Amino acid sequence: MTMFENVTRTLTKQLNPRGDLTPLESLIDFKRFHPFCLVLRKRKSTLFWGARYVRTDYTLLDVLEPGSSPSDLTDSGKFAFKNMLDARVEGQVDVPRTVKVTGTAGLSRNSTIEVQTLSVAPKALETLHRERKLAAEHPFLKEMHDRGENLYVVMEVVETVHEVTLERAGKAEGGFSLPFFAPLGLQGSINHKEAITIPKGCILAFRVRQLMVKGKNEWEIPYIYNDNMQTFPPGEKPEEEKFIFMKTSGIGEVHNDFTTLKEEIQRETQEVEKLSRVGKSSLLTSLSKLLGKKKELEDLELTLEGALDKGHEVTLEALPKDVLLSKEAMGAILYFLGALTELNEAQQKLLVKSMEKKILPVQLKLVESTMEQNFLQDKEGVFPLQPDLLSSLGEEDLILTEALVGLSGLEVQRSGPQYMWDPDTLPHLCALYAGLSFLQLLTKDS
Repeated sequence: MTMFENVTRTLTKQLNPRGDLTPLESLIDFKRFHPFCLVLRKRKSTLFWGARYVRTDYTLLDVLEPGSSPSDLTDSGKFAFKNMLDARVEGQVDVPRTVKVTGTAGLSRNSTIEVQTLSVAPKALETLHRERKLAAEHPFLKEMHDRGENLYVVMEVVETVHEVTLERAGKAEGGFSLPFFAPLGLQGSINHKEAITIPKGCILAFRVRQLMVKGKNEWEIPYIYNDNMQTFPPGEKPEEEKFIFMKTSGIGEVHNDFTTLKEEIQRETQEVEKLSRVGKSSLLTSLSKLLGKKKELEDLELTLEGALDKGHEVTLEALPKDVLLSKEAMGAILYFLGALTELNEAQQKLLVKSMEKKILPVQLKLVESTMEQNFLQDKEGVFPLQPDLLSSLGEEDLILTEALVGLSGLEVQRSGPQYMWDPDTLPHLCALYAGLSFLQLLTKDS
C-alpha cells in the first residue's frame, strides 16, 4: 500500500468505520473529487469490500444550464490525526469533533494531519435543483447515456486544513516475523525511508450520491437509492420512479448477510466457469504473473474496463494459448480483480504460494466458516475454531495460512483453536473470500 493510501484508509476507518466514506486512492486525483464533482463507479464494483470510484473531468454544474452557482458549503468540524503512517494506530475521541490517533509501531516521526469535512448544504442543493435544468444535449451526458453508465455526485469530502509532510523511516516489520516469511520468498522486515507532502485542501476521502436523470432535462439526487437504480432509466415514467425511491432501502442495508455475498460471488463465477479448460489455464497463468505486482494488476483492470466501455473483446496473452474473452466473462473477471486489488501485495504473493501448495480449498473453507458465523457480529470477541479447519495443514502451510488471513485482520490462534473477530475487518475478509473463490475455481481443473 502506498503511503497516501495508508493515510486515507486509516483516516476513513477512524472517522467512519464500516460506513460509506470512501478513501481516495491516488494523490494525483484529489482535484477531481471536490463537492459537486461527477464520478463513475468502477464496473463490477461491490459494496461488500467498498465501492471504488474513478474521476471524470466534469462537475454537476458543468452539465446544467447556465446560471448562478452555490457557494455555501457546510463546514462540519475539524479533526487532528497523529502518526498516520504507523503500522498500527489507536484512536479515541477526546473532545467533540476532535480525534487524535496515536501510533504504536514507531515507523514515523510525530506528524499531525488536521482535516475538515465539507458537505453540500441542503438548501444550496434545493436552490440549484429549482433554478437550473439539465443540459440534455451536453456531449458528456450523451456519452454516459449511450454507455449506460451511472453517475455519482460528490456530496461530502474530508480535506486537509494545512500542507503536511509525513516521513517514514527505519525498519518496518509486518504482523509476522521474518522466519515465517523467509520460506515463502517474502520479506517481513525491511529498512526504508519515504516521505510524502500532502497539500492544503487535498481531498482524502469523500461521500457520493447517485445522480438521476428524469425526462429530458429534469434531474435529482435522491437521499435513498440502491444498486438497481440507473442514472438514465430507459422508458420509465416519473411517477414510477418516485414510487421506486420510496420503496428502496439504503445502500448499507442491501448487502446485509453472508448469503447475499455468497450468491453474488456465485453469479460471477458462473461466467468464469463457461470458459474452456484452456481458457481458465490461460487466465490463471496471466494472474500468477501479476499477483504481487499491484500496478500491473491495475493496468489489466483498466484494459478490461476500457474494452467494456467500447464494446471490444480482449485477448489475454498467456501460454499455452491466447484466449478471447466475451464481454460477460470480462465483467466477471473485473469483479474478481476488484477483490484481488483490495489485497496488499504480500497477500497476493501468499495466494500464489497457496496455489502452488494446493491449499486454497482449506483457506477458502476457513474464511467461509468464520464469516458465516460472524458476518452480523458487530462486537469484537474470541470464538472457537473448528479443529478440522486446520488439521490437514502442515507447519509451513499453517504459517502461510495464518499470514494470509492475518493480513486481512483475522487473527487465528492455534491454542484452542480459536480466532479473534474484529467487525472492522469484514470488508477485507469479503475481498479475500472472493479472491480465494476465484482462484480456487481456476485451479481446480489444473
